[in-house]
Amino acid sequence: MNVIITESNVVGEVEATIFSMLQGGPISAAIVIKNVGSNIMNYRFQAYNGTTWADLAQPGTPLNNTLAINQVVSQIVVSTFSQVRLVGNASGGTILDFDVTRFFARADGGALPLLNL
Repeated sequence: MNVIITESNVVGEVEATIFSMLQGGPISAAIVIKNVGSNIMNYRFQAYNGTTWADLAQPGTPLNNTLAINQVVSQIVVSTFSQVRLVGNASGGTILDFDVTRFFARADGGALPLLNL
């Protein structure tokens, strides 16, 4: 089963969490982000290793970069850890549209995997 989330989020001047993904095991998700606001934003995907949040990639890569106005980035986000988040900020603020597509295995008659515990 694929779960698809489409949402918008205001991105402020101070770096903050834009969204997070929780799962009972490793995470793999297709992510599309688009800056629909009026300022360039910084963003980083991070995983929680049980102690601290660590960047999934070095600066200048699709998982840790800047997003120009109307720029779109599409990326597969994979982590061996069960918690991943997107953090970001924009001088003057902006708005981020994002789509998240994740695959879940569900047994016949099983519960639907909602994204909030």
